[in-house]
Amino acid sequence: MYVGCGVFRLSEWDAFSKATAMISRVGVAVKSMRLDKYFSTRKVIRMFDRSVSLFLIPKKNIKRIGAWADVFTKMMASPVDFLSEYFHRNVCESGFSADKGRFGRIIRQKRDDRQQIALFSNALFHNIYAIRINPK
Repeated sequence: MYVGCGVFRLSEWDAFSKATAMISRVGVAVKSMRLDKYFSTRKVIRMFDRSVSLFLIPKKNIKRIGAWADVFTKMMASPVDFLSEYFHRNVCESGFSADKGRFGRIIRQKRDDRQQIALFSNALFHNIYAIRINPK
């Protein structure tokens, strides 16, 4: 189920920023976050407090451990558990891919506000299909 989603045509970082702003505006408490290497920066780690379990794999070019200490501690304590939690991200990625196949890969609207409405409608339809409540 999609709780919050951010949409931006040009930048994945801007979509992430919009999604985190939506989550904080609504007041959802984030317990865990799984992100790919694009978001494995100290800036992202500092966005979340210690109560959030972060599952990130760092880029090759990290220079200082600093903010990564908690992530490395979890990774060293149980690598199999860490990687199994990290790869739950694949479920979301396959959900996005299924949505593209189900609802179309191309957004035909030209205006930004209509593009956002179309993509939020796709997220709403995804949630409706994911819940699958049987009517009685």
